[in-house]
Amino acid sequence: MRILDHFVRKNEKDFVFYKLKEKELETFINKLTQNFRLCYISDEELTHKCKANGMTTAEFLESYVLPDDGKIKSGDFGEMFCHYAVVDNWGRKGKLFTGPLKWRWKDRNKPMQYADSIMFYMPDKRASSEDMLLTIESKMKATKSTQHRIQDAIDGATLDKLSRISKTLEWLEEKYARLGLIKERNLVRRYKDPASYGNFNIVNKAIAVVDCECETGEIDKAFENKESVSVIVFSMKDLKSIYERTRVNIINSDCNAE
Repeated sequence: MRILDHFVRKNEKDFVFYKLKEKELETFINKLTQNFRLCYISDEELTHKCKANGMTTAEFLESYVLPDDGKIKSGDFGEMFCHYAVVDNWGRKGKLFTGPLKWRWKDRNKPMQYADSIMFYMPDKRASSEDMLLTIESKMKATKSTQHRIQDAIDGATLDKLSRISKTLEWLEEKYARLGLIKERNLVRRYKDPASYGNFNIVNKAIAVVDCECETGEIDKAFENKESVSVIVFSMKDLKSIYERTRVNIINSDCNAE
């Protein structure tokens, strides 16, 4: 999904800034629907579960899959958006990152466990020094407040770098093992054990997604970035409306489950 096509990019001194093109708002929102639905549940599982429960796609998604809580709706949107934005950015550089759609496993009305998103790049079948591990910490700011979401994202990405990566990998290995996904479990083991498989590169990204009305208050504030994590800021007009409309679009989307 070429999600970055809808943004204007500007490289600032300490961060990369993306602003949504207003004329492309509708195209941008419509592009999110299918990919975001798949973050929550596969089409095959959705079809099966709807049939088993005697429910329409919309009924099942709204009642049992998508979050009810407003903060979680916002948080999920930010995490999924940042996940696909980063995949798109690296894909343009010829690097295809893959990683779990962790939203399929979380409690729908609770925040994500551990790193918001974790992804892997392994160009060859065998481990090499070209391999990469990438984490994302995302923060949303749809309404004006005293919170400094850029700093919050940096703090979270710093935590990923210093301690949360190992916890995320432990959790992910166990999840794959319990699901019987041995290929994926072995991939995680490669990154857990550099002593056996060799070193790899680690990238930690801090991403703030803010409403354009909050933009100035965010980017004008100084921030600390002692661990030199990669900082990105996205600005969108009517951000709250965007994530609320995306939720409605997902509920009303068609995956041949009805």
